[in-house]
Amino acid sequence: MIEEIKKAGKPFVYRYRADNDYTLDEIERSYVYFQKRELLNDPFDSTPDLIELKKVNTKKLLIVLEKIAGRKKRNYIEKILSPKQLEETVKESIPKFINKHGIACFSMLPGINMPMLANYANNHKGLYLQFNSQYDSEFFKGLRLMNYQKELKKIQIEVAINESDISEIFYLKQDNWSYEKELRLVKDNHGEFIINRNALRNIICGYNCSDDFISRVLQANRLNQHVSVWQMEKPSEHNRLKLNLIE
Repeated sequence: MIEEIKKAGKPFVYRYRADNDYTLDEIERSYVYFQKRELLNDPFDSTPDLIELKKVNTKKLLIVLEKIAGRKKRNYIEKILSPKQLEETVKESIPKFINKHGIACFSMLPGINMPMLANYANNHKGLYLQFNSQYDSEFFKGLRLMNYQKELKKIQIEVAINESDISEIFYLKQDNWSYEKELRLVKDNHGEFIINRNALRNIICGYNCSDDFISRVLQANRLNQHVSVWQMEKPSEHNRLKLNLIE
């Protein structure tokens, strides 16, 4: 939408993408791919090593289990697992819980963030997408700004007390990544998640984007009649963008 292209801040968010078939597929089929934690570019991102599990109170744990699964299930678990085995089972389940989730990264900032276009849009050969989160509030539910820390602090977890705090692991990053101004979405699983087509508002190609890839972007965007496609000019001033409308 031409009237929205210069807007930033809530409810607008931005997604930086490389010049490849995955990007075109996301545009054409209107979805966002939620990546596995271990495939993100920061090796410390959402690492289970940051979870510090306090000694498991098996009595409290069994009470919670009974409330969730019933007395019969509790009795069965108590029969086959010793307290030590139950504690080890809980410890082993935490990395599995974290690693099954999917993560999608957005930014608060449009294309004035040159490092984002360099790092995530293949040195300005790719593009970035402008979304209005109000057009699919269910999809964007839980969108959060990252918690940037100078030194990543461990999250102390006590089962049956604050185990839900494990999810905080997805929103921690060292402050040397803070230039990204990342807004993050986390889903229960990784893979493709459909998004309302109306949420996509503009597609902005980088200044190094090839004519061939732009043609493929236009083809992928053919079902999005409301979405305008632009190309950046190579910046000549800091923090200023000049965009040329393609279609």
